[in-house]
Amino acid sequence: MRTRLHTVVLIVLCLALAVSCARRPRSTAEAPRVISASYSISVAPFTQPTNASQLIMGRIPEDQGRIPGDMLLALDMKLREVLLTDTKRRYTFIARQNLPQNLTQFHSSEQPQALPLWQDYGKRQYAQLLLIPQVLDWHQREGSRAGVTQSAHVRVEFFLLKVDDGTLMNRSIFEEKQVGLTENLLTVGSFFKRKGAWVTAEDLSVDGMRKAIKDLGL
Repeated sequence: MRTRLHTVVLIVLCLALAVSCARRPRSTAEAPRVISASYSISVAPFTQPTNASQLIMGRIPEDQGRIPGDMLLALDMKLREVLLTDTKRRYTFIARQNLPQNLTQFHSSEQPQALPLWQDYGKRQYAQLLLIPQVLDWHQREGSRAGVTQSAHVRVEFFLLKVDDGTLMNRSIFEEKQVGLTENLLTVGSFFKRKGAWVTAEDLSVDGMRKAIKDLGL
């Protein structure tokens, strides 16, 4: 029995090594340039576009999962913590009550139209660079760390906008639905990092924040 267990563990470790060597890290920024420390970065609160016209770019996911309003505030606080802990920059964190009210004015267009609104918002906040975090899809874990009936699934996107000319300097996308080790051996690294636990949607979002720091060169 012990020999069989050792064999299984050895196979899993070999597969993990092969996967880590074969797969390139998936990133929306193939060669991120580090943003100069001379730039002042303002951070907008998290929002969730719910129709195509509210998007900066991309599309609304099918069967979009909606995030509760109080969780948007929780993500604001978590993003602040991650930025201040994982980078050495200074940020201006914009209050939620200052969000542009006209982000929901479009309802008929199937094309993204929100970029000019965010640029105007950034100018009114006297921002040089504006970091715009958004939740595109949100499905909370149903169950506990030990077991679930539905695992957490999120898609979060981050945009870095140069406010004066409306240029999108970069974009970071993170999407993950947690699956068990037996369902997909490609996730063996995440499985061990999370100690075999089923995590929450908030936990997945933090992974997205840390990925965005690398993708956006922060």
